[in-house]
Amino acid sequence: MSNSKPNLNYRQIDGLLYPNLQISNEPTADEQPLGRYGRMALNYLRNHHPQRFLILQMQGDLMKKMSEVEQEALSKMESLTEQLLRLRPLPQTDDTLERTHHLNQIRETAEELILNDIIFKPR
Repeated sequence: MSNSKPNLNYRQIDGLLYPNLQISNEPTADEQPLGRYGRMALNYLRNHHPQRFLILQMQGDLMKKMSEVEQEALSKMESLTEQLLRLRPLPQTDDTLERTHHLNQIRETAEELILNDIIFKPR
């Protein structure tokens, strides 16, 4: 029986060597970091739907699917924020704090809708 080591290739980034490992069927999906919503969807899937998580992981589609969720969430966040601003326009005041508070409330409402409609859904 031979004691052979796996032959790994490395790439150098900022003076550090990283192994060229591929998780997904598409190498570009592995290289693209997940944003906030993609990470939230990944954690939700891992914690609440572990079988689906493993299936996607074994098929090599997990990171691609989470990137799609991220893009869908960002797009929906933008359109919902615009719609809510049309329904509840910014107050006409010079008080920056009041305007910021209003915008934060709109973003929180839009994000709550996104979490329920996009993020906390099994894929």
